[in-house]
Amino acid sequence: MDQEAIQIAFTGEQRALKLALKYAPLGEEDWSVSAQSLDYVMESQVFDYEILRQAFEFGMKQYNEAVYRGELQNGKRHGLGVMQYRKARVYEGQWQGDTRSGRGMERYSNGNRYEGEFLNGKPHGKGVYTWANGEVYEGEWGRGLKEGQGIWKGIFGDSYIGEWRQSKATGYGVHQWKNGDRYEGEW
Repeated sequence: MDQEAIQIAFTGEQRALKLALKYAPLGEEDWSVSAQSLDYVMESQVFDYEILRQAFEFGMKQYNEAVYRGELQNGKRHGLGVMQYRKARVYEGQWQGDTRSGRGMERYSNGNRYEGEFLNGKPHGKGVYTWANGEVYEGEWGRGLKEGQGIWKGIFGDSYIGEWRQSKATGYGVHQWKNGDRYEGEW
């Protein structure tokens, strides 16, 4: 591994550590206070939380280790809302029948983040997944897996543009490495 690659890897590890510290699970007392509050600061721009708070259907629903703030219909999450977990995970977006469906953003407790379309609680449609280390996949999803056309960009300057099936580069695509080498064809 050359010096630049070592620096990139080290920077990726530092970024992941910063995110892990930023999104560390809340202690019991901090969680108790946070879970009772209507206040929330959005991480995405999927919707405006302050406008949502004024909606007639707005409410809060407590779960074990989580709290929902958003629109409720017959006691179920339906419309726009935020699901915040004690273990530092959050979903901001659309709900249908108590399930993530529509446009949303989910940040996982490890710092990874997905923003895009959801169906039945999983990424489905077009979306962007960003790993805590800086890698990015932008493209099509099916039932929580990379499925269809997409672009992956690695932290070392390499990339793949092409077809994906079950989260694997499959079919026609182009992989380009940092040094300029490239493979174009079937995978």
